[in-house]
Amino acid sequence: MAKLRSGILGNIRGKVAGVVGGQFKDVNYIREYVKPANPQTAAQTVQRTKMTDTVAFSKVLVGPVFNSFTDKFQKSMSGFNFFVKRNIAIFDGTPDYSAILLSEGKLSPIVVTSFTYTTGTGGLAPQWSQNLGNNGSGDDKVFWCIFDSGTGIWYFQDAVVARDGLADDQTIATGLTVANLKGYFICAQYIGTILSLISNSVYHQVTAP
Repeated sequence: MAKLRSGILGNIRGKVAGVVGGQFKDVNYIREYVKPANPQTAAQTVQRTKMTDTVAFSKVLVGPVFNSFTDKFQKSMSGFNFFVKRNIAIFDGTPDYSAILLSEGKLSPIVVTSFTYTTGTGGLAPQWSQNLGNNGSGDDKVFWCIFDSGTGIWYFQDAVVARDGLADDQTIATGLTVANLKGYFICAQYIGTILSLISNSVYHQVTAP
């Protein structure tokens, strides 16, 4: 690698003919351009498919979930990147939706007792127990969302509710296939308006009433 200390090519950036220019630690340089290898091995193809499926599943969650319900002490990567690292192996073509974690934390998770959907009206009826676990509180906030595995569409709760509310009936689209509706619940604890603790997300398959 040649260093450029002055001259007309001193600030070269990018590819020019057969060389690439750049800067490292304030030193300009040029090097030979080498076309990156892209071998299409079976393992690489499988991994790329997993990545594509993971991103398709989770990209809409960045705002409503990852930016809102990621452990504040997990500083090494974004909530989205942490999700991909934790869950990519699950997206093998036949994902086990019950194994997916949307959030991870030390707050006691919610205990869901039922989550029903009425096809004709679009009515949803999530319910949970009064079990607060080791460190839960009645004023913890409960957030839930639903993934439709048939259409790839997400449905989100209108607004978080208190843990001691024990239910949060709402309405979404009508005519959905109940077996495709995968529910996820997250609990969050706040000090004032500052998020302090988050639970692992809890999966619950939606059923008919």
